Amino acid sequence: MGLDELRVRYSLVLELNRFTNVHLFEKGFYQVRASVVGPPNSAVICESLQLDEQDCTAQELSPGIQDNCAISSTFKVIMKKAVIKLRNAFIFSVDIPGDVCNFIRSCTVPITIQFQLYHAKLISRPKNPDSLDHCTTLLVNLNYSPVYGLHYCKEDLFEYMYMAQIRYTVHMVMVDIDNPPHTLLSQCWDSRLPVLSVVDVGIQDYKDMILNVATVLCGTLLSAYDFLKSTFSNLQDTLPSEYRHELKPADAVDALRTILTSLAEIESIDDAQDQLIHDLKSISRSIHILWFEFLECFIHSKHIQQVLLERFRAVQLERQKEACFTQSHPKEKSGDYKSSTLSSSVGNFIRNSRYMSTIPPLPLQADDNDGEASMIPIIIEDLYNWEPYTDNPNISVPKEILDRAMREKRVWDPIMRRPHIVVQLDENIIKAWRDSQLTEALTETLNEEGEKEADFSRARSAVLLNGDRPTRTSGSDSNSSFYTTTEETDNLLLVDLEPAAHDPNIPSQLSPITTQPTSSSNSRPVRPPPPEFSEVSLIPENHKTINDLARKTIRLLKSEVTHVNFEHARRDLIGSPLMESMYFLTDTEGSRMMATTYSASPHLVVCAHGLEGASNDLRQVRIFLQAALPKSDLHFLMSDAYMEDTYQDIKEMGRLLADDIVQTIICSPKPYERISFIGHSLGTLVIRAALQDPLLERYTAKFHTFLSLSGPHLGMMYSPSYLVNGGLWLMQRLKAGKSLQQIAMKDSSDIKQTYVYKLSCNDQLHHFSNVVLVSSHQDRYVPFHSARIEICNDAKRDYSYSGHVYREMVHNMIQPMIDNPKCNISRYSIQYALEHGSANSMIGRAAHIACLDSEVFLNKFFSVMGWKFFV
Repeated sequence: MGLDELRVRYSLVLELNRFTNVHLFEKGFYQVRASVVGPPNSAVICESLQLDEQDCTAQELSPGIQDNCAISSTFKVIMKKAVIKLRNAFIFSVDIPGDVCNFIRSCTVPITIQFQLYHAKLISRPKNPDSLDHCTTLLVNLNYSPVYGLHYCKEDLFEYMYMAQIRYTVHMVMVDIDNPPHTLLSQCWDSRLPVLSVVDVGIQDYKDMILNVATVLCGTLLSAYDFLKSTFSNLQDTLPSEYRHELKPADAVDALRTILTSLAEIESIDDAQDQLIHDLKSISRSIHILWFEFLECFIHSKHIQQVLLERFRAVQLERQKEACFTQSHPKEKSGDYKSSTLSSSVGNFIRNSRYMSTIPPLPLQADDNDGEASMIPIIIEDLYNWEPYTDNPNISVPKEILDRAMREKRVWDPIMRRPHIVVQLDENIIKAWRDSQLTEALTETLNEEGEKEADFSRARSAVLLNGDRPTRTSGSDSNSSFYTTTEETDNLLLVDLEPAAHDPNIPSQLSPITTQPTSSSNSRPVRPPPPEFSEVSLIPENHKTINDLARKTIRLLKSEVTHVNFEHARRDLIGSPLMESMYFLTDTEGSRMMATTYSASPHLVVCAHGLEGASNDLRQVRIFLQAALPKSDLHFLMSDAYMEDTYQDIKEMGRLLADDIVQTIICSPKPYERISFIGHSLGTLVIRAALQDPLLERYTAKFHTFLSLSGPHLGMMYSPSYLVNGGLWLMQRLKAGKSLQQIAMKDSSDIKQTYVYKLSCNDQLHHFSNVVLVSSHQDRYVPFHSARIEICNDAKRDYSYSGHVYREMVHNMIQPMIDNPKCNISRYSIQYALEHGSANSMIGRAAHIACLDSEVFLNKFFSVMGWKFFV
C-alpha cells in the first residue's frame, strides 16, 4: 500500500451461532470454516474475538484461525436433527482502496463470506484441522452501505448432498479512512474535478478542494458513527433496562460543521491537510470505542440474534414476493383454459423485462438459496372465487363499488409500488365517502428553501382526488396518506388492492437495498450510493455557508437509498397489456404469519414420489415446508410403499400407499386432526388411486390439502412434445410397464376403459379444503393442461370421440370441486431460470424435477404462498 493511496477500512464481525443437522448422510466430526473475500486489491485480516470464556463440551475442539481463515469448534454429529451451539466469533478487518472522485461508489465493492464444511469419519476426535476433508462450500454475498453497514442474522443451508443449516450473525461498519492522498488532491485540482461529481460547480482554489474532500470523508465517517449509535440504541431498546448502556448524544451535523470551520480558518495548505488527517483519526477513534462497546453488549446474545434474525426474515420475505403475480377467476371457470394467461410468451416477456434484472439483492445473499435476480423463478397464482380487499380492517367498502372497481382501469401508485383501481363515482357516493373516515390526509411541509414537499407515508385505504391536480383530503389519521398522478381525476375513487410493503427491520431513514444493471455478466450487483452522489456535487452553487454545507452533506449521506430503476421497471411491467389482469402478490397473511400463532395440532403430510423415484425425492419439499411453518406440528410420511416397482399397476400402488398411510395413523401416539398429500408426477396418480381405496374412506373428513407437483392427471393426451411421446413409446416397449401404458392411456383400445379415465369418474379431490396444482410450460414430460386439470385449446377444437372423452375427464374432476363451496382451487404456473442449451432443458426434464430440487423455488414458494395451505 503506497503512501498516496486512500484506504477505507471496514470491521466485520462474524458470529457462528448454531449448526443444525437437517439431513446429513454421514456421521462423524464436522467443522465450519469461514473466510472473507474482497476485491483483488483489498487486504483481509482475521482475528478471533473471545469476549467471554468459550463454552465447549467434551465433544468440541476450540475454535481457531489458520491461513487467515476462521475455524469453528469441531463437533460430533451422530443424531438426526441434532442442534449444536457454536458460540464462535471472529473479527475481520477489510481494507479496500478508495477513490476520492467517486468515494461512495468506490467504498461499495463486492465482499463475500465463504463458508466451508469439513468432515472426518473418525471414532476419536481429530487432533488438527488437516485431518478433516472438505465437503462443500457456501458463498454469501454482502450488499451493504458505507454509512449503514450490516447488522443481520441469517440461516443458510449447505447444498443437497450435505443438507445442514448454519446460523450466523454479521455486524459490519466502516471504522477508518486512512492516508488521504496529497498527490491525488493535486491531481483533482489540476483537472478541476469536483469530488463525487461529474458536474463542474466552480471550485475556485485549492483550499475549496480540501474542504470538499473533508466534507465527503469526514461526513461519511461521522454518518457511519451516527448510524452505529442509532443501531446500538435501537437494539438496546429490545433488552431489559438493567442490560442497557447509557449513550451520550451526538450530532453529526455539529461535528462536521466544527471540522469544516476549523479547516476554513487555516491558511496553509499543508497545515489544512495535516488537520484533515488528524480529524479523520479522531473520528475513527470514536468509532472504535463505540464499536467495541457495541460488540461487548451484543456478541453471543441470544436475544439480539433472534431480533436480527426476525428482521432479516422480513426483508427476505419482501424480496421473495418479487416475481410473484396473482390473478383471479370465477370458480365456475376453473376448467377453462382461457382462465390461464401464463403462456410461454408471457413468461419470457417477464423474464426478459428490465424488472427482473433490477430486483434488489438481499443484505446477506447466498445465490444457491436466495437466487440472484436472473435466477429467480417466476410464479403466477390463479385463484378462483377471489374477492378484492382493502388493507384497512376498519374500512368496509361497499360490494357494488368493488364489483365495479374490478371492471375499471387500474393506475399505478408510484410511491407505494402497487396498483390501485380507479372507479368513476357519482356525487352521492363521493359525499358519503367524504363524510366518512375513508379519506386520508396528505400533509405538506415547507423545507428551509421554501419548497413544498409532500410527506408521503404509506396509505392504508382509499383517497379521493378532484380536479386536474391531486387534492388534499382531511381525515383523522395524518400518518396514512397517499399521492398519485392521473389525468382523469374528476370524482375518482382509488381502491387499494394490495397492502403496503412495509419493512419493520429497516430504520425510517433507510430504505431497502437496491441495484443497478451492470455491463458485465460476472459482476455482482451491490448497493449503489444515493442518486445525489452520482449526479450532483456535495457543494451546490447556492450553498454559501459551512453550516448549510454540513447540514446538506449529512442529510444526503443519510438520505434514503431509492431504487428508481427498479420502481420504474416494476410500474412498466404491470402496465403492459400482457399483464393486464395480473397484480403483484402481496401476501399479507405471510407477513403476519411470523408474529402470530397458528394451529399446532398433529398434521400428517403424505409424500409420494414419481416414476423410478425414491422416498427421499421429496425431502427438500419437506425441509422448506417445515422451515416456513416452524411452529406447526407437521408429521411427514415419506412413503416407500411402492418404491421397489413403479412400473406396476397404478391401482396396486395406490393400495400399497393406502395401507402405508393407515399403518402410520394406527401407530401414531396422537390422532391426526388433518391429513394432507404432496405428490410429484406419477405420485399424484398414486395418491388419487389411494384416495379411492376403501381403507381411507373413514378419513375423508380429515383431508386438508392436495398439492400436485407436475402430475399427469389427464394422462398424456394432446402432449406437444413429439420427443417425449416417442420416448414414452420406447419405454413402454423396453420396460413393459403397466403404469406407463396407463399414463399414456394406451392400456385399453376404448379410451373410456383406460385407468386414467376411470380414476376421474370417482375422483375424491373435492373432499379436500385445498387443491393446489403446480405446473410449468417448460415441463415437457407432463402436458401443461394435464398438470392443471383444464381443457386445452386442442381439446376444444377436437370434436372426435377422444376430444369428447377428454372434456368429460376434466368435468368429472372439476365439477365436484366447484359444487363444494369449502373446496378451494389454486393453480401455480412456474417459469424456472434453466440452463439454456442443456439436454435436460431441451427435453423438458429439468423443469419437471425443478419443483423437487430447486432450493430457490422451494424456498420462495413455501415462504410466500405454499405455507398457507398447511395451516
